[in-house]
Amino acid sequence: MALLVEAGLRRVAAAIRDTAPPPPGDPLAHAARARRLAELHSRRARWWAVLERSIVGDHAMPLIHAQAAYAAVTAAEREARFWSDTAADWQARAEQRPTSEVAGAMSNWADLGLIEPVAPGLPGASAVVAR
Repeated sequence: MALLVEAGLRRVAAAIRDTAPPPPGDPLAHAARARRLAELHSRRARWWAVLERSIVGDHAMPLIHAQAAYAAVTAAEREARFWSDTAADWQARAEQRPTSEVAGAMSNWADLGLIEPVAPGLPGASAVVAR
């Protein structure tokens, strides 16, 4: 099982490495790239989960190996969420909607003539036009 997981992780790492940066100034290309990276990190998490399950099922393996695999699953899921949120922000930017501010410096509130919402990071009725 470990060899299968290793091959899968190697393919995912190569795909992440080969995901080309988008041209500057093209928010839709940035969104597409971020969606692709989210999908690849989700795939990476699934491969680590396969390894984790095989380790847990093998009572001869030390528990620390399963804990390490679990940590890898968690890290890959966190990366997938980051890229998914980033894709949503780039899509919002392309559609000239307020971003979620998940990506911090990418926030476009000022560009749209808006001030910060009452609850930071939560666009909606609390966003008002700056005068």
